[in-house]
Amino acid sequence: MIWLGLVILAAFGGLAIYASLPRHHGKSGDAATPGTKLSFGPVARIGFSALPIIAAVILYTAIGMPQIPSRPYAEREGERNLAAAAAAATDVTDPDFQTDQQIRRLLSQIVLTLEANPRNLQGWIVLARGSLRLGDVERAVAAFARAYALSGHNPLLAIEYADTRITAQQGQIDQVSRDLVLHALGQMPNHQLSRYYYGMMLKQQNKYQQALNVFTDLYRDIPKDDPLSGATEAEIQLLNAEIADATESEPN
Repeated sequence: MIWLGLVILAAFGGLAIYASLPRHHGKSGDAATPGTKLSFGPVARIGFSALPIIAAVILYTAIGMPQIPSRPYAEREGERNLAAAAAAATDVTDPDFQTDQQIRRLLSQIVLTLEANPRNLQGWIVLARGSLRLGDVERAVAAFARAYALSGHNPLLAIEYADTRITAQQGQIDQVSRDLVLHALGQMPNHQLSRYYYGMMLKQQNKYQQALNVFTDLYRDIPKDDPLSGATEAEIQLLNAEIADATESEPN
């Protein structure tokens, strides 16, 4: 049912694009005069409005379920490197290359629709996730920033935006990412990826015991077959080692 919700959401985005594009009232043979405002005929308007639906279906097929990733940056760095390599590949018989080429063409069309209607929230989300799939993390960060602002600071987009920023900054959590994580956690206190990044924030601030408490509680709540479980367990082991080393180095 998730794919159906995505298509319905994309359909609303398409309707918004269709309504926002200026109509062409002249006859089909009329020539444009200098200074005339750009307008679109029925076929062009329908074509632009269908782009979000087409993009949503192809991105769903290429990326999978359109939900917040359950694995943090550390667990998905290799996948994104592979995605970037696939985007730069030249073997036209490679299925990954063909899929990425389709996504690249669709994103080019999405950019055109965003130029016509920069307040198209779904368009910015598609551009962000598609750019991430192609390994263009910087463009994904910029697109998520626009989507997050247009969404009225949606907490799910907050953590997805934060996750992408952290990816771009090689795992470091800056002030903007901290604010995003705290906003998401304040709205969704049980959201597992938000809790994970909260623990990472504390760890980077050298608050090892507090971070260990966060990760221990999180590990208790995560199903053991969830990919986030392995990352959380690894952080618990690292923090236990850090705390043990700090304890041994304290003077008696």
